[in-house]
Amino acid sequence: MNNSNIIEVNENDFEKSVLEESVNRLIVVDFWAPWCGPCKQLTPILEKTISNQVDKIILAKINIDENQQIASQFRIQSIPTVLSFKDKQIVNAFQGVLPEKEIIKFLEKSLGEKLANNFEDFYKEIQGLLNEKEFAQARDLLEDFIYENSKEINGLYMYLECLIGLNEIEGAKNFIDSLDKSLTTKDEIKKIIKKIELIEKSKDGPSVEKLEQELIEFPKNLEIVFTIADTYFANQDFDKSFEVLLKHYPQNKEKIKSKILNFFDVLGFDHPSTILYRKKFSSIMFA
Repeated sequence: MNNSNIIEVNENDFEKSVLEESVNRLIVVDFWAPWCGPCKQLTPILEKTISNQVDKIILAKINIDENQQIASQFRIQSIPTVLSFKDKQIVNAFQGVLPEKEIIKFLEKSLGEKLANNFEDFYKEIQGLLNEKEFAQARDLLEDFIYENSKEINGLYMYLECLIGLNEIEGAKNFIDSLDKSLTTKDEIKKIIKKIELIEKSKDGPSVEKLEQELIEFPKNLEIVFTIADTYFANQDFDKSFEVLLKHYPQNKEKIKSKILNFFDVLGFDHPSTILYRKKFSSIMFA
């Protein structure tokens, strides 16, 4: 664990790490399992939201497969389930995946006060600029912000998105190299690194037009399909990338499914293209 307030808890240390410590700080317990898809969506949001609340909140993660007694004790019937403890008592709870703003409300209600460094409004403004592809304006706002909040992972991620949007790939790579190693292992930075790899892989390749001509000649060549999708993705034309993959989905369902899920992972589950094409992909899969 890179953050001192994000821990893994088991049946042996639950009483000390959760119940006893809840007298000093709010303890948020995340009941999860490795096979749980929604858990994989929720846990990074919890980590991001709680990581800068070291003095006030601890996130305790409990794998229910390995700690069935605790899960039974608190009657955990579905996951993800999140309980917050204060003074050895459960003060709040929710099940399923919530967006970041709702998790902030949950934490603030559990604490009985506003979170420190709640940058929700600022990030909303930046995200709006990114959606409009106003990368230079967003970058200028973020430069001052990350100077004062150098470990605020969401700000770093958005700043790197700006550099990529401005085609400053070398600048983005140099910025990543300058970060503390504990930050480069974060999921957000890993996604940026994957995106840069896709861009660099595609930049010296043939044009989309040429690739599409090749695909007409060899319509079952999955490598050409993936190269076209990668090229669109590298150019941040995400919708076209997904459309290419969905069009050819019947050709090789497992490999194309894996490719689509990889793109979802790089973009993040709350990206507009992920939301749109997750629905489209689901409708095709279960048609």
